[in-house]
Amino acid sequence: MRRAALLVFILIVLLHLKGCDQRNEPYKTATYFGYKVLPLNTDEKIQSSTTFHYAFVDTRTSLRGKLFVFFGGTSSLPQNYSLINKAATSLGYHVINLNYPNSVNEQACNEIADPACFSNYHEEVIFGGTQSNLVEVTAANSITNRILKLLQYLHQLNRYNGWDQFYEGSELMYSKLVLAGHSQGGGHAAYLAQKYSVDRVVLFSSPNDFSDGDSAAASWCSDEFATSLDRFYGLTHKRDDTFNISKQYAIWEDIGMLEVADTSSADSANYSSFSALVTNFDPDSDATRLPLYHNLTAQDYALPLGEDRKHLKQVWLYLLGDSDR
Repeated sequence: MRRAALLVFILIVLLHLKGCDQRNEPYKTATYFGYKVLPLNTDEKIQSSTTFHYAFVDTRTSLRGKLFVFFGGTSSLPQNYSLINKAATSLGYHVINLNYPNSVNEQACNEIADPACFSNYHEEVIFGGTQSNLVEVTAANSITNRILKLLQYLHQLNRYNGWDQFYEGSELMYSKLVLAGHSQGGGHAAYLAQKYSVDRVVLFSSPNDFSDGDSAAASWCSDEFATSLDRFYGLTHKRDDTFNISKQYAIWEDIGMLEVADTSSADSANYSSFSALVTNFDPDSDATRLPLYHNLTAQDYALPLGEDRKHLKQVWLYLLGDSDR
């Protein structure tokens, strides 16, 4: 009888020790959390890829309760934008730099005589379906599903990080999202912000939805936006070597971001008076991968050097909402 009681006691102690083992609990200490997640690991229906999503949150900061979602440009990788990630994380955002189908850019619509080409393209990449002849993106591989499944996965990894505040069931909480993107990615950010009211939109060298055949911005750019236009911010380069600045201005004007062309210099001291900015900084002199000026606004390798880089980072912080803290 005593032996049986002793065995029960030992078993209870072992179970208690196992339950208190910190290795079996989410890490709760305030620190900088960084995650690399393969999309397939979040949803078995997502197309297999060796390119990771990146996610960050610094629980040592005063967290905003807002999710910064960044979409890179055509054929880029999330790791090409590490400094943008760091800037957003330093401001108290939960940050996601999303891997998504980005091998085809919107300028392919110039070869298609269809006024709905640009909007169909964004619809399929963002939501999935069969709207576009340019891409083949299923609902599982869409931007919105990838965001949702990544958030759910991150919440399972660490329930103390707060990733679950950005979705309810199978719906994203758009009012808590800050959407940002470079080039193609900025087009997706702006289009998604047209469909849903989000907290903020930050566009780097984008959107690039301009029809050369019609000599005009894509029609969706002048449609009504669910997101208030005073929440839109943009940065482009005066010598953009991929997308002519006059086309960029035309798109920004149709969206409602721009009132007077080429008066809002990001390089001056009073850039915070404007929401649509243009820089004329020179790229890193050691950078050789093209395009340089188009990528200088956001990609790590092309950023200017010295004081110009320091200044540009301060512009980023303004665009991302440092004054809103």
